[in-house]
Amino acid sequence: MSVVPPSANKPEAVAEKNAQSSPSVQESGNAGFYPPATEVTSEQEGQGAPANAAEFDAARSQVAERIAGLADKTADLTKQATTSAVEAGKVGLAKAAKISRESVLPELSRTSAKMRERTRPDRLRKDYRDFLLWLHANILDSATERLFFVPTKGSVPLDGLSVRGTNRDSGHAYKPSPALVFKWALAAVAEEDIGRMSFIDYGAGKGRVMLLASQYPFTQVGGIEFAEELHDNATMNIAQFPRSRMKCRNVDCVLDDVVNVAPVDGEAVHYFFNPFEPAIFAEVLKGIVASYHARPRRLYVILIDMDAGELMHKTGIFQEMKLPSAERMQAQALSPYKISVFRSLA
Repeated sequence: MSVVPPSANKPEAVAEKNAQSSPSVQESGNAGFYPPATEVTSEQEGQGAPANAAEFDAARSQVAERIAGLADKTADLTKQATTSAVEAGKVGLAKAAKISRESVLPELSRTSAKMRERTRPDRLRKDYRDFLLWLHANILDSATERLFFVPTKGSVPLDGLSVRGTNRDSGHAYKPSPALVFKWALAAVAEEDIGRMSFIDYGAGKGRVMLLASQYPFTQVGGIEFAEELHDNATMNIAQFPRSRMKCRNVDCVLDDVVNVAPVDGEAVHYFFNPFEPAIFAEVLKGIVASYHARPRRLYVILIDMDAGELMHKTGIFQEMKLPSAERMQAQALSPYKISVFRSLA
């Protein structure tokens, strides 16, 4: 026998009761739920679709018109900006052309002319020579210059100096021989000849070359100077020069005009650093040649910064010597002056 609790059938009853008592979402008047759905008939649906499409087309047309308007406005602004830029560019180009004609082109022309002037072969040679003169005076000769009591560097014009003789106008301003130029030139004199020769500097100036020669074993070293002030400087430098450096201490400088001094009677090196005009040199050379003919012997003539090769060859007693290869290469690269060395035929 089964026993069914009295409440066993209650759920169904409760469910039925709830179903009866629960409000329907479809009922009107229930404000706490979604509003009642409106039923659309098939006839209303057919009428609404075309209206919505028309409204969409109208809205799309309006948007298209606005976009087209904006595009036209943008095109106009772009055209105006382009026109303004072109006009400004034309004005800028005109100004640039004017500036170019008035300033740039003339400056380029002047610069080009300067470059052509500075790159001419003769100008380049002059600039390089000026550099070599500076190099010798300020660097290469600095150790030698410290040996002199009276400074020998620098040029001294003859104006204002007291001179002997009548050849002031034929004399040249004093300028020192670079020490290396003297060394390169003397390298062409045979070493075995130096020990039995005299050395004479024509236009001795302040005595630099005489004292450079005193460092070689010559039998005697002499100089001829016609400017009294320069002669006094040479005498002072001879007196104060370090004797420990001198291989020849028989050094003397004569105050006189060279045309009044006879050549030494013996083998000698005659040194000329362009001291006077060619006419005076020709007269001095004539005396040297006459002395040679009276007694043929070994003579050397050293010419620095002088073009007298033709005159030397015409004497018939001198032949030009080449510097030793090492000294020749150094002189070609670093000498600011032309070096010519001639030796007698005897």
